[in-house]
Amino acid sequence: MSRSAMYTANTGAQVVAVGGTIAPGGIIRRFGCSVDLNGTAINVTEAGYYSVSASITAEPTAAGTVTATLFNNGVEVPGATASETAAAAGDPVNMAIEAVVRIHCGGNAGSLSFVLEDAAATITNIAVVVEKL
Repeated sequence: MSRSAMYTANTGAQVVAVGGTIAPGGIIRRFGCSVDLNGTAINVTEAGYYSVSASITAEPTAAGTVTATLFNNGVEVPGATASETAAAAGDPVNMAIEAVVRIHCGGNAGSLSFVLEDAAATITNIAVVVEKL
């Protein structure tokens, strides 16, 4: 069992529609080989448990609730959802997601992604840490 960790960040403004995937940006730090960035997803290639921590800042296009959810291989990770309410369009909201994800043996690599739900928004910051436990 090897240790791996990766920290990604994206501070560029990205407009994301409802149901759209938030791009995690570029790799800031990485250790080991079982976690890597692949476009708008974070690939996990080694079986085991992984801690996922994300901080997301969004400016919604309208007042209301903004929700971000962690998905693994297109399936929502139970409890890995954060919601905040903006009083007006453009008001920034900060969301934090903490989860432990299990990647099974047998070649079923994980593909972690963050999906925006409830409202379209401009994402002004996303920082993600994925660490093999």
